[in-house]
Amino acid sequence: MKSLKTKIIMSLLLAMCSFTTLLADSGYVFKGKIGKYPIVLTIWATQAFADGEYYYVSQGKNKPLKLQGNYDTEGYEDDVWYFTETVNGKRNGAFKLKWRRSVRNGYKRMTGTYVNIKGYSYYVDLTCVKVISNPDHI
Repeated sequence: MKSLKTKIIMSLLLAMCSFTTLLADSGYVFKGKIGKYPIVLTIWATQAFADGEYYYVSQGKNKPLKLQGNYDTEGYEDDVWYFTETVNGKRNGAFKLKWRRSVRNGYKRMTGTYVNIKGYSYYVDLTCVKVISNPDHI
């Protein structure tokens, strides 16, 4: 009987650890363009939420724009993420990006659309250049 209890407890612990690992943050650094403008974007993502920042290469690292986003959990479109860009705490634009997050895909590509606060829309094409697994990010 003790062996059965031990197996059940170990199974539950393993399941809890697997679930926690699934939700752990991972960091991704992308390089690419919004329209014709080169950017560097860094995000920290779980299975459903992400936050981070990006900067225009011409402006430099000292002028980052903040991002917060989430996965399309409604399932209307596969692999779609929505990000809101803020500057000084105010909404400045929005992204709708297709990102196939899988080991098989290597997390490599993110493509979609950016719409600024004025309503202008730009094509976004990004390539992942670095993955940071389970960083100490809070």
